[in-house]
Amino acid sequence: MSKVLAALLGISILANVILGFMYFGQRTMVTQAEEKNKETKKQMDHLKSESRKKEQVLNTFQQNEAFYEIEHSEQIKSFVDETFRELFNYDNKNYAARFDQIRDKLAESVISKLKSSGEMGSTQIEFKNEVKALNVYLSAVEKNQAKALVNMETQYSVGGSQFPRRNQMYEVTLVKNGNEWLVDKLELMGSFEPFEEN
Repeated sequence: MSKVLAALLGISILANVILGFMYFGQRTMVTQAEEKNKETKKQMDHLKSESRKKEQVLNTFQQNEAFYEIEHSEQIKSFVDETFRELFNYDNKNYAARFDQIRDKLAESVISKLKSSGEMGSTQIEFKNEVKALNVYLSAVEKNQAKALVNMETQYSVGGSQFPRRNQMYEVTLVKNGNEWLVDKLELMGSFEPFEEN
């Protein structure tokens, strides 16, 4: 009986040793897997961080590109130039009708403000305003919004008598309306007569 008991005890010890090795082997594999998992997670976080940085760089580049295109757009400058010439080249015959011609280029609030600042009735006195020179400087605000600084030189005459030429500075806010631009705000910043030194 003691041989059987010794054999059982030996088998039990051997089984425990084998189970111990298996447990330590398993534990080592789990630890290695956890370390590998942590390393993989660090790499994933690093890649996500790099991806976010590159996405921000791309967004900044695209925004800067859009701003550059707006600020150097001959189309927008031409639009502002044409709108100002249609608005400020007038005489007593077309003074009121000019607003109808450019209704699609100006916001309703701008038209209302311009109409309220002048007499809209017909007059017998012959008058004329003529745009002599116009410079447009653009600055992008957003992808669909820009500001323009407009320096305009005009000559006004009444009954054939000309007044001295005047320069006016306007700040214009432009917004994209579909594929077209629209003057959303028009503000007179000041006017002055040119000074020439001899």
